[in-house]
Amino acid sequence: MNKVKAFLTKLNSMSPAAKASFWFVVSNVVLKGISFITTPIFTRMLDVADYGVSSVFVTWEGVISIFATLSLGGGVYNVAMTKFEKDVDKYTSSMIGLVALTSVFTYLVCITINAVFPQLFGLSIGYLVFMWVQTFTNAATTFWLMRKRYTYDYKKVIAYTFTNAILSPVVAIIAVRLVEDNKAYAKVIGSGMWGIIVGTTIMILLIHKGKKLYHKEYWKYALKFNVPLLPYYLSQVILNSSDKLMLDYFIGSASAGLYSIAHSITGVVSIITQSINSSLIPYTLQSIKNGTVKKLNNVVIGCSALVAVICEMLVLFAREGILIFATEEYMDAVWFVAPLSFSVQIAFVTGLVGNIMFYHEKTKEMSSITMITAAINVVLNFTGIKLFGFVAVGYATLITNFIKFFLTYFAVKKYEKNLNEIINLKYLLIIFAGFGILMIYGLVFWNNLIMKIALLVVIMILVVAYRKKIMNLFATMKKTGGE
Repeated sequence: MNKVKAFLTKLNSMSPAAKASFWFVVSNVVLKGISFITTPIFTRMLDVADYGVSSVFVTWEGVISIFATLSLGGGVYNVAMTKFEKDVDKYTSSMIGLVALTSVFTYLVCITINAVFPQLFGLSIGYLVFMWVQTFTNAATTFWLMRKRYTYDYKKVIAYTFTNAILSPVVAIIAVRLVEDNKAYAKVIGSGMWGIIVGTTIMILLIHKGKKLYHKEYWKYALKFNVPLLPYYLSQVILNSSDKLMLDYFIGSASAGLYSIAHSITGVVSIITQSINSSLIPYTLQSIKNGTVKKLNNVVIGCSALVAVICEMLVLFAREGILIFATEEYMDAVWFVAPLSFSVQIAFVTGLVGNIMFYHEKTKEMSSITMITAAINVVLNFTGIKLFGFVAVGYATLITNFIKFFLTYFAVKKYEKNLNEIINLKYLLIIFAGFGILMIYGLVFWNNLIMKIALLVVIMILVVAYRKKIMNLFATMKKTGGE
């Protein structure tokens, strides 16, 4: 209790910015946690095909919303709040007007295309109409949330996040239970209904405060700022979403559902890797600035090995993980878990190298690499599906992540002379090779519990043998994370 009181006292004494950052992280973790909790519920209420349709809907919305909203609730809005700080209400309401125009135009085009090529989206017109309503109202909510974060008004953000995280799945579960003939549509409508109600309310309030839906200067500024960034935003979404969309188009919604389950399982580790990466950002930047990079290399290699062990646990116990998240009906997802787990490992290391790229402010190179790898991923997915079937998509993702890592590494090496001291490529390749061997082991014995436990015992013995180094690593991470 004393430690809890001390923590609360320390939290209350933080600056508004630090306090807001802490609660934003907490809300994000809780939001993802609830998503993981509800996944096993929906997989038991929906068959593989229906679950796949609902996943494809979310994926398509991520792609189409880039054109429908022009990503006006992103970085440009933060800049605008500084540039037009005395007129933020009018700027916000005018952005809602601009999104209204662009979203109507975008979805009319999508509905027309869907009428001519109904297999392209794999969704009926009813889904697309609902998608437009959700995209439009969510845009208003995004403006409101960005402004609250900008002013460190974390209490309202937390209240919205927690309420939405709880009510959206609850409404969806009720809708699925009530509707028997189209459970996928019931889940989609149920999941989005609460957000639409809140978004509509916020939109009315923002328009009432700003009182202007068209402002020539603000529209021109937003379009000039964000339209050139659309290829970058789109490539990011394609890199993360093309797998499911191409599986749905070429194989069927059931395969997209299997891939989504594997993504949910590996997503657990992604939360851990993002936290580790975040804790290393200040240490990485300070080490480069101060020239103390030798210690940083030990931390990077240690963290990479630690993440590799965690990812290997996913590969070993993929079957058991699927039974937790879903049912036997989804068991073919086990073949996606291995390459996706390896991809998480590669993405983690790429993120560490990317931190150095941001230090040198090489954002154009980062954008170029993202767009190149997105195009490569689409080509690999198409070729892999045609030649080897649905399982190839997981390995296309793995190959793409490898390519992105090497492109990022060698791009950074051009202007960071001490890169090999910061991130030793030789040691990383040894870790990758070791993981690759263990991944094959996990695939061969995916259904043999004795062999899996045997490898687990070996790993635990190694952990015990190197426990002092591991504890020192955690101590360093805690220190670098600012405690």
